[in-house]
Amino acid sequence: MGITPVRRQSFIGFMSTIGSTIVGFISTVFIAHVAGAGPLGAFYLLTAYTNILNLIADGGTGGAAVQRIAEGDEENAYFSAFAAVRLLLCLLTIGALLIARPFLVNLDQAGLFPWLVITVLVGTVSALAVTGVYGRGKAGVSQIADLTGTIVRVIGQVALVALGYEVAGLAGGMVAGLVAATLVDYRFLDLSFVRFQWRHLIGLWSFAVWSFLGGITAVVVGSVDTILLGHFLPNSDVGFYRTAFQLATMALFTTLAVRSSLGPRITRWFREGAIPAIEEALARAFTYAFLLAVPVCTGGWLLGGRLLYYLYGEPFVAATPALAVLFAAEAVTILVTLEGMCLGSMNRPRETVTAAAAAAVVLLLLDLLLIPLMGITGAAVGLLASMVMNWVLLHRSLKRQMVVRIERHSIQVILSASMVMGAVVLLYRMVVSIDTLPALLGAVLVGGVVYGGLVLRGDLAVHDEIATLVRDLGLPWPSWL
Repeated sequence: MGITPVRRQSFIGFMSTIGSTIVGFISTVFIAHVAGAGPLGAFYLLTAYTNILNLIADGGTGGAAVQRIAEGDEENAYFSAFAAVRLLLCLLTIGALLIARPFLVNLDQAGLFPWLVITVLVGTVSALAVTGVYGRGKAGVSQIADLTGTIVRVIGQVALVALGYEVAGLAGGMVAGLVAATLVDYRFLDLSFVRFQWRHLIGLWSFAVWSFLGGITAVVVGSVDTILLGHFLPNSDVGFYRTAFQLATMALFTTLAVRSSLGPRITRWFREGAIPAIEEALARAFTYAFLLAVPVCTGGWLLGGRLLYYLYGEPFVAATPALAVLFAAEAVTILVTLEGMCLGSMNRPRETVTAAAAAAVVLLLLDLLLIPLMGITGAAVGLLASMVMNWVLLHRSLKRQMVVRIERHSIQVILSASMVMGAVVLLYRMVVSIDTLPALLGAVLVGGVVYGGLVLRGDLAVHDEIATLVRDLGLPWPSWL
C-alpha cells in the first residue's frame, strides 16, 4: 500500500485504539451490571498502586532508553544497558515490597498483595519489549500489541467475573492481557543484547532523571484522584468516577494514535534540524486530534447521562456532572499530550517535568479540598484545573523552541460542524424522547452523519487526506463525497 509511515502508523493506532476502547467498554459494561461499582472501584485502586510500583521499578530508564534508541546511535548498547538497569530495579522493588508487606494490611487482607508482585515482574519483562519496539519507531506494532493485550484482558476478566472471582478475576485478566501484549512485541523486537559501557549507562542516566521525575508527576496526575477518592469515599464512588473517566477518554482516540506515530520521528527531525517539518506535523496533529474530540465532547455534554444509564446501569447516572467536567478535561489533555510529546522528543525534559509537577501540585491540593466537598465531581474539577495549568506552562516553553500554530480553516470547520451537530441533536431530543436505547443510538447516528458530512464538505484538505487513505487501503470512496 502506498501509505506514508506516519499516516500508516497513525491509522493503525487509531483503529487499534478504537478496538481497545470498544472491547474495554464491553468488559466494563458487563462487569458493572454483574458485579457493580464496588469491585470496579477496588480494581481501579489496584491499578493505581500498580502504576506507582511500576514507576519505581522503571526509575525513568524506559523513557531514557526510548529517547536514546530513537536517536539511532548504538541502539543495541543502550537497549542492553536499559535491560540490566531495569532488571536490577525490579529486584530491588520486589525486595522492598516484601519488607513492607506487614504494613500493607488492607492490601494483604483483600488478597491484592500477590497481584502487586506479579504485575511488577510481568511489567519488567514487558517493558523490555515495548521500549525496544517503540524506540525503533515501530509504533504500529506496539499499538497492535496493545490491542491484542486488551482483547485477552477483556476475555479473561469477563470469564473470571462470570465465575464469581470479582477483584481477583479482574486482576488475573489484567496480567493475562499484559503477557499477551508482551509476546506480540517480542515477535517484532529486532534489537539484541551486547556488551555496553559506562558511558551508555551515563547516557541513560542523564535523561532518566528527568524521565523519572516526569513519571512521578504523571503517576500523581493519573492516580492521586483515584487514591484520594478511595480514602474519602466508598469503593463504589471510585467505580463511578473511573467509569465516567473511561467514557470521556473516547475524545483521545486520534490524539493517542498521532502521538505514538510522531514521537520518534520528531526526535530524528530535531537532530537533523528540520524544525519546519516539526511545526507542520504538530499543526496537522492538532487538526486530527480535534477532528474527533470536539464532536465527541459535544455529544458527551448533550447525552452523557443517557449514555451512563444505558451502558452501565442506573446507579452510574450519579456520575453525570463529573462526566461533563471530564470531557472538558480530556479536551485540554489533547493539547497537553501533543505539546508535551513534542517538547520531550526535542530533548526538553526539564520543561515537561516542570509543567507536569506544577499540574500535579494543583491536582493534589484541589482534590484534598474539593473531594470532601463535591465528591467525584470535585475530583473531575481538580483534574481539569491541573490540565489547564499543565498546558499553559508547556505552551509557553514550546513557543520558545518553534512556531506553534494551528490550521485555522480546519479548526473553524470542526467547531462550526460540531455546533450544528449539537443543535441537530437538541432538536432531535425535542422531537424524540430518549428513553430507550434505540432512541439514544438514533441521536448518536444522526449527530455523526451531520458532523461528518459538514466536515467533508467544508474542509477539502481533510476530505482529500481521508479519501487518499481509504483508496490506499484498496477501499472504494463514494463519488458523492
